[in-house]
Amino acid sequence: MRWPPNKSWTSIYSRNGYRHFVAINYGGKKKERWVALVSVLDGKSRFVVPWSEMQDNSKWISGWLSLAKDEANSCSEEFGNIELAKACLHPSKDSGLLIPSEKNLIRPWDYD
Repeated sequence: MRWPPNKSWTSIYSRNGYRHFVAINYGGKKKERWVALVSVLDGKSRFVVPWSEMQDNSKWISGWLSLAKDEANSCSEEFGNIELAKACLHPSKDSGLLIPSEKNLIRPWDYD
């Protein structure tokens, strides 16, 4: 998978009770790359995931998959992530997710 990450993701398993997420920030180099995610349905559900985990199709799928209602919001799994101190959990100034945004400051995102 190419870097930088796509913006939309579906988790194979429930994460904090949710399965659909938006990437709001990313960073790191080589094996230390990470992606900050926020739930589409609950903006308070935020966490950081190692990029290596995001590339594992048994854990994450790029884009949003249609899910049955009973599958979409069931709490089932707690999981470990990169230490939260390693990454901020709000959109960065250059993410392109803040309004207003100056186009010349926006970092690229992958749009597969």
